[in-house]
Amino acid sequence: MVINELKIRMIGLLYTVILLSILSVLACKTLDITKNDLKYFQDNLIISMNYSQIVETFGEPEKDIGSGIHIYVYILNDKTEIWIGYTDKILYARHIDPISGQVLHIII
Repeated sequence: MVINELKIRMIGLLYTVILLSILSVLACKTLDITKNDLKYFQDNLIISMNYSQIVETFGEPEKDIGSGIHIYVYILNDKTEIWIGYTDKILYARHIDPISGQVLHIII
């Protein structure tokens, strides 16, 4: 009888550990998705940010396509892009469809 109760408790503990592990992985993936989402840029990009603050908030840009000014490109989960025009300050931020080149949203 004692052995059966011990087995039941061990199985319950195992299920708890597995569930917590799955929830931890899902929580981490949610954070990654959020940073590569238009809404995250809309909510967190501030015109007064310097380059260090941009990188701290959004990570390193995927590329810099500018000539004369920096145009930092961030690729979102849906494959659209955020373009941030920058010299010593943010000049603009746009949400771009990379296939058509169309501006989808003006962020700044």
